[in-house]
Amino acid sequence: MTPAATDRTGPRILIIRLSAIGDVVVTTPVSRVLRERFQDAYIAWIVEPKAKDVLAGNPFLDEVIVWDRPKGAMSAAAMLDIHRVLKPRQFDWAVDFQGLLRSGLLARLSGAGNIVGNLGAKEYADLLYTVRVPRSETDRSSRQRCLDLLRPLGVESADRRMVMNVNDVERAAARRVLSEAGVPPGQPYVCFVPATTWTQKHWLEESWSRLAGRLAAQVGLTPVIMGGPADAPLAERIRRHAPVECVVAAGKTSLKEAAALLEGARLAVAVDTALMHIAVAVGTPTVALCGASWWPGFADYPGFALLREPMACSPCLRHPSCNARFDCMRALTPERVAAAAEGLLGPLA
Repeated sequence: MTPAATDRTGPRILIIRLSAIGDVVVTTPVSRVLRERFQDAYIAWIVEPKAKDVLAGNPFLDEVIVWDRPKGAMSAAAMLDIHRVLKPRQFDWAVDFQGLLRSGLLARLSGAGNIVGNLGAKEYADLLYTVRVPRSETDRSSRQRCLDLLRPLGVESADRRMVMNVNDVERAAARRVLSEAGVPPGQPYVCFVPATTWTQKHWLEESWSRLAGRLAAQVGLTPVIMGGPADAPLAERIRRHAPVECVVAAGKTSLKEAAALLEGARLAVAVDTALMHIAVAVGTPTVALCGASWWPGFADYPGFALLREPMACSPCLRHPSCNARFDCMRALTPERVAAAAEGLLGPLA
């Protein structure tokens, strides 16, 4: 049965949030809230390949449409191709949570009669919307700002819980990574997430190594260093200089298997990157280390601690001005991070 021919009788809704992985994670509350409000709605989400695994197994969606977007400007042929995919699904609503020209164009190409997005969206994307929602100037939660975009559909919600489904196959794969590294079942561990694509967000390597020793000695946690294949050399350097045995999981898991590793951890310590968002989504107590960027939007989670040294130049985002000294991250000492971790955990038995 094609999506356009399903027996759903409610409104047909397209969620548009293409990337990045962390941004897709923080948009997932809208899937739950829409399903609770419109139990017989047809709800689809269009996403780019790199973030599609975030939505795998999401029980609130009828379909995940993976758009392998051509690089550069969208050609007429590319627009026609995606129009042919979206048009038969007969969407009533398209909600643009991305807020860029390409996502606004997708909303138009979907054929939906009602196109919702934020007033003042980037790249003049709001000119493509039929309904424009002002962005809150006071609420720092991007999850709440996403939920606010549902108001034109008659939905008011503050349920910011994220959705990240992890299944038993992925949990078994995560356990194998630990077992192969000599970590027995039941041994408590902490996940370190030291890398992201912005090097100015990174904490110092020697600080990670020292933190590994402190958390092992003080609360009995085995450090597990996570990341993608490109992060494996960094993870190995941290492991080599740590005073205790560490597990290098970087490059050894899929995204969902990494989520399973995080789910099983007693604690995560992470820079501002997608795995930090996923750690919070799966309910793991998380210490976030921020400097060049910062993430205040998880303040409503009791198991979340944001560490950041206030500086005139922070956050600098993509324009660091410290000549690669990373002053803001250097100010976060291992002792300070360990104290924040213990504040979330308390002593382990």
